[in-house]
Amino acid sequence: MQTAATSIHFAHSHAQGKTSRGPFWPHILMALFGAGWAVSFDVGVRLYGGEIVALVCLPILPWKSAYRRHRMVRSIFGAYSLWVAAIILADLWNGTGLFDSARNMATPILGGISLLFVVSVTAQNPKALLSFLAATALAKGILGEPLYGDRFSEVALELASLTADTNFFKVRVDPFLTPAILLIACWLGRKNLLTAAVVLVSASLGYFVFDARSSGLVFFLSAMTLVAIYFRFRPRMGQILIAGVAATALSYSAYVAYVDYTFANNPLGHNGQQLTRMEDPYNPFELIIEGRSEWLVIPSAIAERPIFGWGSWAIDKDYRFTYMREVITGSYNFESVERESYLGFIPVHSLLGSTWVWSGLLGFAAMLRLLISASTMASRLPRSPERILLPAVTFFTLLMFWHFFFSPPQAVRLFFPVALGCLIVSTREEFGKRRRLVQHPYWVTGGR
Repeated sequence: MQTAATSIHFAHSHAQGKTSRGPFWPHILMALFGAGWAVSFDVGVRLYGGEIVALVCLPILPWKSAYRRHRMVRSIFGAYSLWVAAIILADLWNGTGLFDSARNMATPILGGISLLFVVSVTAQNPKALLSFLAATALAKGILGEPLYGDRFSEVALELASLTADTNFFKVRVDPFLTPAILLIACWLGRKNLLTAAVVLVSASLGYFVFDARSSGLVFFLSAMTLVAIYFRFRPRMGQILIAGVAATALSYSAYVAYVDYTFANNPLGHNGQQLTRMEDPYNPFELIIEGRSEWLVIPSAIAERPIFGWGSWAIDKDYRFTYMREVITGSYNFESVERESYLGFIPVHSLLGSTWVWSGLLGFAAMLRLLISASTMASRLPRSPERILLPAVTFFTLLMFWHFFFSPPQAVRLFFPVALGCLIVSTREEFGKRRRLVQHPYWVTGGR
């Protein structure tokens, strides 16, 4: 009776327009989930602590209700189910080993479990995302990023290390600094999104200085998106033209400044070497091809086996596609081919590209359905009532789209659960009437 009374009071307070902080337990679970991503275990596949938290806690959470109430959850799970079916069919056709097939299927399965956990928790209190950011920043600041193993583990965290090798920033600093910046932006921008935009633009400049281009670009685009939301930009033709011209001029000016800065201050760094190899370093599209040259061979790999693909992990047995990439880019180097082809995989570094190369047309259809679902929700994000979370959710959404085109499938496990989960919760009022009653987990209600 007490639980029911509490729920009724919660619903009534919303009806009266009062602000409710929501239950506290989502903060605890999201903090554990965030901290868990700083540790991993080798069980045949790498299993992260955050996934263990999701697997252990999901049975005691109202996940069935979360699945029924959120239409976009069902749409995403439909895409994941189609993806698993595509993996099975492609691997049977190509005779892929059972272990390799299972490792590939683990991506949508574990990604789906983590997604359902995030939605089940944050649907009860969306601000639990802030606890996730804080715990992730703290845990990775102390323990590091397990995705990179022990790389730079012996190097002291100081300015000299950052200037000596900019990869140190991406491997050791970026994993904890990014969630910390997003947490600060959410807190400072809770009353004025322009304040959050200033924080993100400042972060963008710093990230470009330390050669973290992708994160720097996403910070910049996130800031521009927050500015558009603040001024209530509407996609009318006149506004699109004006905003497009202004954004293009501003973006290209920033890119020219970045190229000049790199040549002047870090020409021997990873990004400086990429710019040096380009015919026209001031052409940003050429930089995209230079940085993600896998896209130059993906069409050829798809054309040879368009229906069922090459099977999980797509072995490049004679290094043919790797050599092809080197020749097309004009940077042919036998030693480079030997090094990059050590595992013998067809070079794909794209979620959309790899699902077609690995799992055929059906796999690409699954990923396209996932992309459409994410795009549908993103178009409704400016109307989200969770204003305090907009800086973080906007950043996660834009970074997710980057992963679709320029990251391997593991992003579905490592990044998509939080990005999609918070996007679902932030836009749920746009996909149906939102129920106000809080559904506590079974360990709070005693199963009632």
